[in-house]
Amino acid sequence: MTRTNKDVELSERLRQQIEDRFGDRGKFRLLEEASGIPASRWKNFFYKKQEATSPLIEFWITKFPEDESWVLEGVKRPSKEDFPFLTSPPTRWQGQTMGDRLNWVIAEWASPKGDSLFAYLQERSKDEITAEEWRAVFLGKTQPTTEMIALVCSARPHFTQWVLLGSVISQIEVDPTNNASIQRWKEFQSQEWNTLQNLILKSREKEQQK
Repeated sequence: MTRTNKDVELSERLRQQIEDRFGDRGKFRLLEEASGIPASRWKNFFYKKQEATSPLIEFWITKFPEDESWVLEGVKRPSKEDFPFLTSPPTRWQGQTMGDRLNWVIAEWASPKGDSLFAYLQERSKDEITAEEWRAVFLGKTQPTTEMIALVCSARPHFTQWVLLGSVISQIEVDPTNNASIQRWKEFQSQEWNTLQNLILKSREKEQQK
């Protein structure tokens, strides 16, 4: 089978994660015990006699779902330490839906939990969207309506593209699963704040000159 650059890059990321998580001594025995895949296969892969096979990849992203976006796509999950939003960094996975992303934004925006959250969302919608309808989206039974997305994204407009598309194409919006997007957004916010401060200072100077 012809190896592609994508295969090689994915394999390198997986080797890096193996080293990070399992260290040097006894890692192949531990991997065999954890995965049921013979240590010899892990050893052949780690020492570059072959690229990552489907069983190796499937085991890894099932065992360590937080590594999925990095191993498969090269997108690092943001660290909690410098995450600028009000809940834990979201994860990405295959088959993720608009409802999954909207639920994360709701958690970032609204502090109530459980039934209190659904009642709060009903109240914010002026009773046009019932608590039961919000609950169904939270449980993954239905996908959000246009009205739900509009309500939540009016409170958190910088997540709109991510909710709708799963990615962003504008620096004034942010993909909270992507470190580079977060950094661009933070820099843009900083520039906007500096511009606002300069405008305030200039306005005050003009007032003082009168």
